Amino acid sequence: MDVLIALGTLASYAYSLCALLYDAFTGFWGPMYFETSAMLTTFVLLGKYLESLAKGKTSDAIKMLVELVPATALLLTKDERGKAIGKREIDALLIQPGVLLKVLPGAKVPADGVVSWGSSHVNESMVTGESVPALKEANSPIIGLTVNLHGVPRMQATKGGSNTVLSQIICLAETAQMSKAPI
Repeated sequence: MDVLIALGTLASYAYSLCALLYDAFTGFWGPMYFETSAMLTTFVLLGKYLESLAKGKTSDAIKMLVELVPATALLLTKDERGKAIGKREIDALLIQPGVLLKVLPGAKVPADGVVSWGSSHVNESMVTGESVPALKEANSPIIGLTVNLHGVPRMQATKGGSNTVLSQIICLAETAQMSKAPI
């Protein structure tokens, strides 16, 4: 595209320069297009500047989304009968599907999953846009990175890593940023 614009502005400028010289020697004043090449270059540079601003804002939004991921999660350890016997804090990036997690009040849900037992109201407005907190009881799906308001539900992770809702949102935003709109 830059080659086409460069050729167009160069042709406009060269024609105008030749017309100016021809007019100076013959006295016949024809049309000149100096302003066309200047305006075309100005519009292209303005468009590229606006595009870089939009990409910069999208990159900032993606960085903010990545920062929403909680750093740690409370992993519940189970005995051979499946009963929770202890807990330990692990890095949230290490969560695998099937593990049992404990979500404290006021904490972000570390992964997508299903409530195993317990209940709580969860603020899902960052994902769904719904302003009313949703009640989460046993067998209710729970979305990662939403905020547990009160109660201490135990949840079984169903998705982890790049399969979570947040990871999919980030992937879609990056794909949209890199693609061009169809004309």
